Amino acid sequence: MTYESDLENETSFVGNAEMLLGRPPRALDDVSLGEVEQVRLVLRGGSVVDWHRLNLSSVEEANHILRANEFDPDDERDQQRLTDIRRRAIDFLERNFSIAFAPEIVGAPRVQDLMLLAAGRDTALQPQACMVLKLMHVINHIDGRELLFLLPISDRDVFYLVEEKATRVANEMRAKGFPIVEFAGSRKSRDSLITKLLSKKQSIAAQIYDKLRFRIVTATADDIFPVLRYLGEQLFPFNYTVPGESINTVFDFPKFMARDAHLARMIPNLQVDLESEDQMRPAPNEATSARFRVINFVVDIPVRIDSYLCHFADPSLEALGPIVYVLTEFQVLDLESHLQNERGEASHEKYKLRQKAKVKHRLVRGKRFWGGKGEL
Repeated sequence: MTYESDLENETSFVGNAEMLLGRPPRALDDVSLGEVEQVRLVLRGGSVVDWHRLNLSSVEEANHILRANEFDPDDERDQQRLTDIRRRAIDFLERNFSIAFAPEIVGAPRVQDLMLLAAGRDTALQPQACMVLKLMHVINHIDGRELLFLLPISDRDVFYLVEEKATRVANEMRAKGFPIVEFAGSRKSRDSLITKLLSKKQSIAAQIYDKLRFRIVTATADDIFPVLRYLGEQLFPFNYTVPGESINTVFDFPKFMARDAHLARMIPNLQVDLESEDQMRPAPNEATSARFRVINFVVDIPVRIDSYLCHFADPSLEALGPIVYVLTEFQVLDLESHLQNERGEASHEKYKLRQKAKVKHRLVRGKRFWGGKGEL
């Protein structure tokens, strides 16, 4: 999993590294437990389906999560869409698991109220609210995937929507003074796609997650947390991080939590203890140097396609909502790690040479090459 630096950049800017390195780190006093859990899920590659509670304390925090998922809390149609998804979630749970839901769950006025119940202390309502939200998460994702399959929209069109969204957020971050040295986006070329498929034991195009990707270089390692925090609110929702696809060889999350007094107080309340930090880490890519340092994760980014739907008077499409999902890879690292990755065996050039050599070896030797290993 490396950044293809030879590809055409669709989105990019370069900041003043020297000036950014001289800035003090952003204060963490206003970081909530919910935000810590969200950033950590992205870094670990976990799944919200495994969560047993939602950490938030206000309608405003609930609205932040809804907006990241491309739902407008103030739009009546979006609220109706969320109500319909909740009804379908409850129906599924009742039919398949014979669960009798409390009136407060079934009749919650808005999804924000359900989210607050999932974060509450009521021993009966809290787990029920969590169950419903998990099913809503899955049903909404299925609808978005089906909508993307049914609509005659090319990869190029949906990639553009994500790039446009990423460009807007990147420019906002630059204007707000975030310590970002570089922000760049690219699409994987046809040759790169073919080479990557040949390097994987299961050569299925759907398993290539980095057709569209973004690289973000921060001034220091400590800047990674506030950057991910902002991206998780403005660009991608933490809950659609692809489980088991996150690699983190840059940011020491346990140490980061322990050395800040405000964050350290949250450690006992984390849903997964810090000893399980690397539990979800995937097997390493053998073509990648052990010296290569990166945070790599994949998110199914939601984008609204209301303007496209206006051209199709199809009630079945309307029932699927106005949101589709686009698998997008992110690489985040600090400037020191970035410079190290440009040298010696960790460089992109060396990586491509190793990858091509292994692919060629596989093409010549076929099945005998694998020896029980899943990826080159």
